[in-house]
Amino acid sequence: MLRKGFAWLLFSAALLSAAPRRVLFVTTSAGFRHDSIEVSRRVMEGLGARSGGVLEVVSTEDLSLLTAANLRSFDAVFFFTSGELPLSDQQKQDLLAFVRNGGGFGGAHSATDTLYSWPDYGDLIGAYFDGHPWVQQVSIDIEDPLHPAVADLAPSFRIVEETYQFRNFSRDRVRVLMTLDTSTVDLGAPGVNRTDGDFALAWCRNYGQGRVFYSALGHFDTTWLDARIQDMLLNALLWLTGLRPGDATPRSGASAPSPAVFSGGVVNGASFVPAPDNAVAPGSILSLFGANLTSGTVWSNGGNFPLPRKLAGAAVMVNGAPIPLYFVSPGQINAQLPFEIDPGSPASLVVQTPGHGSAPEPLRLDAAAPGIFVALGNSTRAGDPFLIYATGLGPVRPPAGTGVPAPSAPLSQTVTQPIVTVGGIPAAVTFSGLAPNFAGLYQINAVVPAGLQPGPTQVMVQIGDRKSNTVRFPLGP
Repeated sequence: MLRKGFAWLLFSAALLSAAPRRVLFVTTSAGFRHDSIEVSRRVMEGLGARSGGVLEVVSTEDLSLLTAANLRSFDAVFFFTSGELPLSDQQKQDLLAFVRNGGGFGGAHSATDTLYSWPDYGDLIGAYFDGHPWVQQVSIDIEDPLHPAVADLAPSFRIVEETYQFRNFSRDRVRVLMTLDTSTVDLGAPGVNRTDGDFALAWCRNYGQGRVFYSALGHFDTTWLDARIQDMLLNALLWLTGLRPGDATPRSGASAPSPAVFSGGVVNGASFVPAPDNAVAPGSILSLFGANLTSGTVWSNGGNFPLPRKLAGAAVMVNGAPIPLYFVSPGQINAQLPFEIDPGSPASLVVQTPGHGSAPEPLRLDAAAPGIFVALGNSTRAGDPFLIYATGLGPVRPPAGTGVPAPSAPLSQTVTQPIVTVGGIPAAVTFSGLAPNFAGLYQINAVVPAGLQPGPTQVMVQIGDRKSNTVRFPLGP
């Protein structure tokens, strides 16, 4: 936080000598009028002060300001409106020209419940309102955590809102920033019109030389007063007015390429080597290699728990259910296989991105598929203890949850004791189980055996007929 705050201070200082970028915040209601409008005006005007003086927000309900002459004194227009606003044909053309020529246009919540009779407006903002089937707490996934408007909200957040759905919406026209986590709502609720499960809640786009941003949030006072949403709006305004860079190229529409997992691309997350017959064990950390595995973003969960089941728009499905994710990128995903899957049962894996899915990749579920990340020891002479961090050691007792940190008490120990060899000589194992406070990581405590010569040697773990990769281990004199 200190680093971010210092960077923002330097950024603001560099712009203090320039005139502030001006935003016209329009709250005219020609249809339903939201009770939160007054709070929204105070919040938006306050963002100017929070920006360090680089922004100035002017609130109005006077639509006569939307003319070419008046818009020359603004850098962006932001709507929290409703209904068929009484704009003249000339005003409509002036607004479109303002954005095409480099201005910013933003909208919140009911800005999509506006100007249905003017199709060019629907094209500008990206969609039209099509009902709000849920008024409740929901979880929202950040699909593009690299965009400045939503970066601080990644990977997901929860909020109580009146959640919109949309018509005349296409991912081929906009870059989606946030989507509804549909596991937190009833998709069979009355009024649900979309059948594709794709409920985008914020997006951006280029429009000529200008920029467009829309967020579906804003029904309640509490939404506007939420510090997280205020940060989102501030960063969106900085982006709209050209003060912060951010890509708005569409990348997840029907024309986008589908994800593909390479043949043999499901591997042990420790060794990066595929086990024979693609064998994997319940609870294991997996790495998937392929192409287009996300819609363009590289993102890590950053050590937060529980691990998300969707990250930057990507999900990995095993037998139709999403599994926890550590890291995603277009070429690699790291995930945890659930403990609850039974060894010996049939399984297949699919990577899903919005509107797309990879071909199913068959998996062989085995009781164990060991892989070693690293072997560590403060001293490496005979009789000294050392640690192995591994994955794929199989079931544990007491059972552990998937995607959550293993408890430090009681320790979850492996049902089967592994065989550890150092330089081909068996080592005594004093503990084998889940590493406390980690998800999916196993820990083996062992003792360096006697009879080894000083110098580099190899450590290996074996369970049944399954052998791990070997890792280098230095032995002292």
